Amino acid sequence: MSDRSAQLPDRRDERGYVIASISSFLDGSARRGEWDEFTSCPLRDAELNRIRLCAAAVDLPLDGVGVATLRELIDQAALLPGDDPEGPEPWRVEIGMIAGLALGAILWWVNYLPGSGIFHNLHLVIVPPALGAFVVMARNGRKGLGAFDPRIAARNRQGRV
Repeated sequence: MSDRSAQLPDRRDERGYVIASISSFLDGSARRGEWDEFTSCPLRDAELNRIRLCAAAVDLPLDGVGVATLRELIDQAALLPGDDPEGPEPWRVEIGMIAGLALGAILWWVNYLPGSGIFHNLHLVIVPPALGAFVVMARNGRKGLGAFDPRIAARNRQGRV
C-alpha cells in the first residue's frame, strides 16, 4: 500500500472521501486511476453523489473554469454535515435484549416455585428482552440515531441499504 492511499480517508466517511479525492486531483497528488474510481463509483449519500456527478461532468484537461468548479464542489461538500465522532452512538438492540434477558432470568429465579417445573412463569424470561429491544429502539428513534438517522432513512427510501 502506498503512502498516498494510507492518507486517503476511508470510503465509509463519504464526505471526507469526496473532499480528499477532489483535492488530490486538483493538486496533482492523486494516484493513478483514483479520479476514475471516484467518478465511476456511486456514493450512498444522495447529496455527496450529486457532487461526485458534477465533478465527473467537468471537462478534462482542466481549465480555469473547471478548477473553479471543483473548488466550489469541495466547498459544498465541506458544508454538508459529516459524522460527528463526539456525538452519541446508537445503542445496539442486542444489548437491550441481553439486559432484558438478564432481568427476566432474575425475575424468574425470584418467582420460581419448587416443584412447578422449569417452564412455569416463562413469560418472565420472554417479555423483558422484548421490552429491552423496544427501549433501545425508542431511544435511538428519539435521538435520530442508527436506522432512525434521517440520512440513512433517506438512503433506504431510495432502495439503498
